[in-house]
Amino acid sequence: MMQRAAIWVQFLHQEERLSSYVGKDYLKPKEIQFHLKDVERQMTAQHYVTAFNKSLYDKEVMAQIFFIPSEALLILNGNQIAGCVTVEPYMLGDFVKLTNNTGKKDKHFQATEYGLAFGHFTYLLSDYQEVVVDLQGWVTANGKGLTYLTDPQIHSTKTPKGPSNFAARGLRYFLEEQHGPECNGICQLLQLPPVLPQKL
Repeated sequence: MMQRAAIWVQFLHQEERLSSYVGKDYLKPKEIQFHLKDVERQMTAQHYVTAFNKSLYDKEVMAQIFFIPSEALLILNGNQIAGCVTVEPYMLGDFVKLTNNTGKKDKHFQATEYGLAFGHFTYLLSDYQEVVVDLQGWVTANGKGLTYLTDPQIHSTKTPKGPSNFAARGLRYFLEEQHGPECNGICQLLQLPPVLPQKL
């Protein structure tokens, strides 16, 4: 279900090729903390993916995943805050959705295999408390090169349950529906221990 609308944002003081951004605003007005949580979630996902990329690099795999930087931009009317949007650099190319936050996954891209291994990695690194899902963005070399992602969701038992954080139920969705009992080739390459649903 679409919750936000994308708008074109330009910072006029920057050179043209650096000035294009995508702004995201909620269709139903939300308080500023909702936008700040979106930015925090993207930063948390980048923290996890940095460690994941290092594991790939240590195995001499050149594929890398990045969450593009996101910031909250306040809209002022004089000295009053009139609104808030999140902004991130505009990316060229075809937008693809690799996974959602429950069970669906697009097997057309090898990036999906990396994404599921990343979720497995996140689950282990967070001591079985979190998993990054809803992977969407832009892939290069059919997912064998760089993958740029945006708008992740995180199922977490460490933070309060919410509209997109399904907590323990979300972890089960990932383990049973998306990842499944069998590890894929990337999980095996990284020698990730098997996922253990009984930890939930």
